[in-house]
Amino acid sequence: MLLATILLTPVQALAQGLFRSDMDRPVGTPENPLQVGIGIHIDQISFVDQKSENYGAVATIRARWHDPALAFDRDEIGRDARIVKPEAFVEYASSLPTIVPAFVIQNQQSNRWIHQSVVAIEHTGQVTYFEKSSLTLQAPYFNFKKYPFDQQQFFFEIVSVFPADVVQYTALEEFSGLGNLLGEEEWILERPNMVLSTTTGLSGAPSAKVALAFEGRRHIMYYAIRIFMPMLVLIACSWALFFLDEYRKRIEIAGANLLVFVAFNWVISDDLPKLGYLTFLDFILQWMFVVTGAIIIFSVLLRRLKTSGREEVARKLDNYAIKWIYPLGYAAIVGFAIMNYLVVA
Repeated sequence: MLLATILLTPVQALAQGLFRSDMDRPVGTPENPLQVGIGIHIDQISFVDQKSENYGAVATIRARWHDPALAFDRDEIGRDARIVKPEAFVEYASSLPTIVPAFVIQNQQSNRWIHQSVVAIEHTGQVTYFEKSSLTLQAPYFNFKKYPFDQQQFFFEIVSVFPADVVQYTALEEFSGLGNLLGEEEWILERPNMVLSTTTGLSGAPSAKVALAFEGRRHIMYYAIRIFMPMLVLIACSWALFFLDEYRKRIEIAGANLLVFVAFNWVISDDLPKLGYLTFLDFILQWMFVVTGAIIIFSVLLRRLKTSGREEVARKLDNYAIKWIYPLGYAAIVGFAIMNYLVVA
């Protein structure tokens, strides 16, 4: 299974060849590790699938390093730089005492479709690799507890094939970040940051890792209009039921509201993975479901009191519920949800 495409060659056999011979070459050794600068720029976000916890991206990757073994006489060549295809560069570098700093994209979930790639070799031995590609990336750090007020973490992670004592990474900040027109309407994506670290690589040894990290938050207006406003209307309608003297009508309307809350719950759960915890919106909806069910039971109780000749007791309980129990109960539910899910979490 290919985790990602090897830098400068999409062919698995060439990547395996790097493991066999390149470690013995003078450049890229524990005594003289190769310093490689990595830049990651996301030009477009094609989708964010929060149910599958992944996203699609069109990205530009740049890698830059200096290798004296690749220097050449510009007078002999007739130019300051040579532009070659990645496959040709791998073949050329393999004939010299040097290594090709291969990498994998750690959180890649699909084939990486390379739109264009090229290697520029300057006469001084400065090498720059350019690539524009599209792929699907895993987003395993999603946490929906504050949904829809959640802020999610996105990463584009590149890990060196070689151990960290052979190839080391630096971040090319000037070539990294997010594009101005990402094409993503649901999320506001911001705060890009290049993060350097080490992780266990393909060789089993610690390998250099660089990641473009950025945050995403939702457009709250959508949820305010499509979810919270209808919920507020339903809560107000449920409260208005207490002003009906006919308890049977209350039961019928409350039953209809109960079905609406069930539909709300299905619509929201369909957009999220099967979570092992409640989100902020789940908590509010479940309690609206419980309160609406309690209204039906309460209305049945009042009707029984009325038919049994205890109408005065029924009216007192009804008046108490209108003024205190219902509004304060909902205020307590919302307040608890805000504190437990949005403030403390």
